[in-house]
Amino acid sequence: MAKSRRQAQRNTPVSTSPSFQWRKSYNWIFLLLPLILAGAYLNQVEQPLPIRTIQLSGNFKNLDQQAVEMALQPYLGQGFFSFDIRQVKQTLHDSAWIESVSVRRVWPDKLRVIVREKIAVARWDAQHLLSDSANVYRANTDAFSHLPVVHAANHPPAWVLRQFYRLEARFHSVDERLIALRVDSRGALDVELINGLKIKLGRRDIDHKIDRLVSIYQQQILPRREQIQRLDLRYSNGFAVAWKKEALQGSDKASIWSNGNV
Repeated sequence: MAKSRRQAQRNTPVSTSPSFQWRKSYNWIFLLLPLILAGAYLNQVEQPLPIRTIQLSGNFKNLDQQAVEMALQPYLGQGFFSFDIRQVKQTLHDSAWIESVSVRRVWPDKLRVIVREKIAVARWDAQHLLSDSANVYRANTDAFSHLPVVHAANHPPAWVLRQFYRLEARFHSVDERLIALRVDSRGALDVELINGLKIKLGRRDIDHKIDRLVSIYQQQILPRREQIQRLDLRYSNGFAVAWKKEALQGSDKASIWSNGNV
């Protein structure tokens, strides 16, 4: 009988007192309460931990540094934690010359702002430039007349810029510099060299046409360069030559360039 009583006592679960359970359940509340109260206090204090310094860095070749500093001025004094980084980036991106913006908080009261200026590689038209990342942006183009003209009616700027770089390399192989590439609404390419020679490439087989031109350029085109106004490569078996008027005066066209050379 005594053995059965002891075994029943061992099998009976030990109950936890209600007071112990209460303390265990609410211990976390006591730990979090100071943080909750601190957050409520900071929320009521006007601009806790204000930003006192904005450190600006970047390349300011064409970008107006003073204008950027003035755009950042209103953010001084804002709260370190409540400061809206996205708003700063949006504000600075309103400047046409800014390519990218990086903003970092630096404890306890500083912002570090790094701007990257657009690098112009071409003129898109009379009022826009084209950056090295193929962004078209409004700018005063008067100071960039040394840049090539790269433009397309219905094609993405990135595609046009790739075509320009590819053709530029091909003409560089014959010691010529490409200064213009234009693509019309149908996708036909026209180029111009620094020596004034204009070349119509059309829409198809561009690589084949360039290969054919490059293969004879030094021997056949360059010696007659001053007499040629334009080359038309939109033919499958050759190309047409538009001669300058002064080159044709008093001369037979065939004597200037025989059909076998074209």
